[in-house]
Amino acid sequence: VASRALASMMKVLLVKRIDSSFEAFKSSLNRFCIATNAMINMFENGTIYIAPNLNVTEYIVEGREDELIQKIAEAQLTDPTIEVCTPDDFESIFLEELKRDYSIVEDLNNLWKLVTEDPKIDEFVNKLDSEFLNKEINPQQKLVVFSESKETTKYITNCLKNHGRTDVLEVNASNRDRLRETIKVNFDANIPREQYQSEYSIIICTEVLAEGVNLHRSNVIVNYDTPWNSTRLMQRIGRVNRIGSVAPNIHIFNTFFFCQKNFYCLKEYFFWLYIYSLMTGSSRGLLVL
Repeated sequence: VASRALASMMKVLLVKRIDSSFEAFKSSLNRFCIATNAMINMFENGTIYIAPNLNVTEYIVEGREDELIQKIAEAQLTDPTIEVCTPDDFESIFLEELKRDYSIVEDLNNLWKLVTEDPKIDEFVNKLDSEFLNKEINPQQKLVVFSESKETTKYITNCLKNHGRTDVLEVNASNRDRLRETIKVNFDANIPREQYQSEYSIIICTEVLAEGVNLHRSNVIVNYDTPWNSTRLMQRIGRVNRIGSVAPNIHIFNTFFFCQKNFYCLKEYFFWLYIYSLMTGSSRGLLVL
């Protein structure tokens, strides 16, 4: 039962990753491939290290097992999650099944490495100036882009910079505190006008900016991936739908790969988007890829 539940969780994770971006999905596949191979190596070497709070895979892949053993020895006294096992501690078919999993994941990983096209980012870049930053709907020409994945925000940022943009700010958990003042002077409409700066026109961020920050010099949000949690969707929108906004309307664009199979998965998402629009009169715009 536990293994089936874990498999279901991993399926959901991968669906969310491909919904976020091809880059995020390919990164996850590659990590699964590396981690599974590292587990096989530990089995074949006779010692399996289970340490959730240490990056065991990194140590094994880089051949730093002696360093890993030392780290585990130091941490075992205070970390009850650490276990050091042998192959005999697992069911006899475990290694065989692990190798089968690795074969499947490796094949998928190699196939996805051949994928170079990305219609989602292409469509986003094409609509950037013509729609998202169009003065008719975006008088301040400030744009907020949300994604659940740090890998996706980095990918979008790099793509825009490769297209010549120098006004893009990427924010995630690792740099939010350091960039707090930069975010405020470029995107907070409530500070004195003489403090306004325009070094950045586009802010690309993870959920770390979905709460507790004003971004309402912008009145346009692009949800680059679909928030599966309706509360999170409303929190994102609330960053620009605030008292003191410099624009009369806000516009929300939601991107996703559309096909008949995922239509029903999106029903609840659009239901909550519709409810929010009835409550605020503020949701406008839908980008279907």
